[in-house]
Amino acid sequence: MTVNGAAATSGSPASVNLNVGSNTITVVVTAQDGTTTKSYTVTVTRAAAVSTNADLANLALSQGTLTPGFASATTSYTASVTNAVTSINVTPTLADATATMTVNGAAATSGNAATVNLNVGSNTITVLVTAQDGTTTKSYTVTVTRAAAVSTNADLANLALSQGTLTPGFASATTSYTASVTNAVTSINVTPTLADATATMTVNGVAATSGNAATVNLNVGSNTITVLVTAQDGTTTKSYTVTVTR
Repeated sequence: MTVNGAAATSGSPASVNLNVGSNTITVVVTAQDGTTTKSYTVTVTRAAAVSTNADLANLALSQGTLTPGFASATTSYTASVTNAVTSINVTPTLADATATMTVNGAAATSGNAATVNLNVGSNTITVLVTAQDGTTTKSYTVTVTRAAAVSTNADLANLALSQGTLTPGFASATTSYTASVTNAVTSINVTPTLADATATMTVNGVAATSGNAATVNLNVGSNTITVLVTAQDGTTTKSYTVTVTR
């Protein structure tokens, strides 16, 4: 008999090298008459080596920009989105199709988007890749910052004068006031305080700081002091006026 064409001895082993994948071993037995033969085949499948590759080949976001740009060896990223973005699609792609992965603990499929809801502020998204060997892992994190809502609050929380009495008493919803001072008072300090620190304001057209006094010179007679508040959105405004009579 022969094993893959090489003479073999009954009861003795014949060594056959194996490639990864399918290997055919043929045993041909020839009877004593030298004519009758019978062929036996064994197909041996040698498995591929178990992979230890736990890399991603790509990582993409539906909103914002991944910073730094993706590289398999880089495992920590950031991105920023506006307040209007309440969720984000994360699409991780495996470098080795035999690996598995999760996105924030939920099983994910290579090349398919996984949706993650976003809170206002910092949100950590973790992609955990497990290699085919079941032991080797690699964790990629993306910290997505969702901006707070843009404020439309253009109110004052307080408005105080260094001289005279504000009439009526201050209330955020009241925008028109009067005060009277003696002739000896040639200037007055106006101290407006914002209800929302993200707003800005001017006093008679000059930028002012919340809680700090702005000095306004007074003429004899009627003097109009205007505090104009602009909300964070840059559009919403509210004007408070104080008419001071000297």
